[in-house]
Amino acid sequence: MTITRYNRRDEDNLPNFLSHEEARGYFKQKYGDAFIMTDSQEIGGKKLYFYRLILDPQTYKENINELLNKGNIRGIEFLNSYQSIEIFEDGGIHIIH
Repeated sequence: MTITRYNRRDEDNLPNFLSHEEARGYFKQKYGDAFIMTDSQEIGGKKLYFYRLILDPQTYKENINELLNKGNIRGIEFLNSYQSIEIFEDGGIHIIH
């Protein structure tokens, strides 16, 4: 499956989600293991969940391994191998473009 980066129009055309669970379910059903949670935190009294949509699994895996083994990576390939998606507890979505 080839996964393409979301643009602003794609983001605007996403369904309106009522909760984090609903939004997460949508992306997990659509992308499976290519959609992974990396962190969560409370901001302004609301929980925010951080995800990565893996666009290039090979490059992503290689760079994660290098980061874990060496503590750093070179180049922009790693950043281009995924797209960050933030989901608020109320279902609001913010995609990093």
